[in-house]
Amino acid sequence: MRARLLCCSGSLDGGGSERQLWQLATQIDPNVFAPQIYLHYLRGHYLNKLPDRIPIHAFWSEIPKASRLPGGVRQQQIKHLQEIIRRERIAVVYDRTFHMTLVTSAACRKLRIPRLSVIVSPPSLDFAGSRERFHSIKKWLLARAYRDHRAMTLAVSQGVADDAWKYYAIAPEKFVVVPSPVDIDGIKVAANEPLTLDRHAQQAMRIAVVGRLSKEKGQARAIEALSLSNKTERLITLDIIGDGPLRHQLEALAARLGVADQTNFWGHCDNPYPWIQAADLLCITSDYEGLANVALEAMALRTPVLSTDCGDAIRELLGKQQRGVVVPAGDCQALATEILSFGKQKQLWRSRIDAAEAWVTEHHSLPHWLTTMSRLILQAIAREPGR
Repeated sequence: MRARLLCCSGSLDGGGSERQLWQLATQIDPNVFAPQIYLHYLRGHYLNKLPDRIPIHAFWSEIPKASRLPGGVRQQQIKHLQEIIRRERIAVVYDRTFHMTLVTSAACRKLRIPRLSVIVSPPSLDFAGSRERFHSIKKWLLARAYRDHRAMTLAVSQGVADDAWKYYAIAPEKFVVVPSPVDIDGIKVAANEPLTLDRHAQQAMRIAVVGRLSKEKGQARAIEALSLSNKTERLITLDIIGDGPLRHQLEALAARLGVADQTNFWGHCDNPYPWIQAADLLCITSDYEGLANVALEAMALRTPVLSTDCGDAIRELLGKQQRGVVVPAGDCQALATEILSFGKQKQLWRSRIDAAEAWVTEHHSLPHWLTTMSRLILQAIAREPGR
């Protein structure tokens, strides 16, 4: 009998966590698992990519008049999730991000259902920096959730695991590190979608920045680095792919620094891979990252990666400047210096590109990740008494 797996997410928007949950649900072996999807909001880029064989449940679509009182929504979400688990005879639950873990942990604990929860960013920065109400209570609830003997707690990198066990005061051995996957063949096909570039842009060096336009992603640093680079070289184009609350602020910054004509804001793109492949350099400017999926994707597409020092994971991923370059966090001048030196170090960068592609293929391939996740899910089910 196939194991009934419930994959839980806030939505199926276009972020890395949502994409990996979609990959698990759609590509895990259907002869072994019968996956279903549970969402808070019935929306997102990946909804239309789900096959008909995968049932979808969504809280706000099924409980549209949920309580708005403090704590009331979470309690109703827990109750609703429990009803789904009972009715669908779910054997194991999988979730990503702390928002969903707060719901799944309570529902699974009461029903004695095994759970796999993924921590995707360092909680000392991600959760601690969030605007969550009842912050200290939720931190306690999360620590309890990750300690639960029925739960398997996964981290996308060793750096995230180290940060989590210190922040939540949990034994290090409780965490299992499972690096994020890349669908190498899939993104290479998607990257071949044509782009139309104007003549000036074709001649210029292209720098791509991909991600939600929010403070922690730090796109302002790329704009400031472009402005600094202009003192030496003006034939540079910055492509910013993504949307978010800071768009108008970033557009104003580009105008104020005199680089508006070199900076393109393309908004959200369902398929960012042609932009990544067309770029001479992918730039990551984040304050912090668990494991930057866009870096993995660029490495698979043989696009060089230049990143701020946004965590242990990016340093491990890029090596000691072997597979890319890391500059000090917040140092826009260092970013500008590396951008300007890029064209003068083509042989060095070619060796980095080769090493980066080999690393992603060996350590982050989607088939390898699916095999690992299948094994862990079956382990979680097997160790639950009575199953």
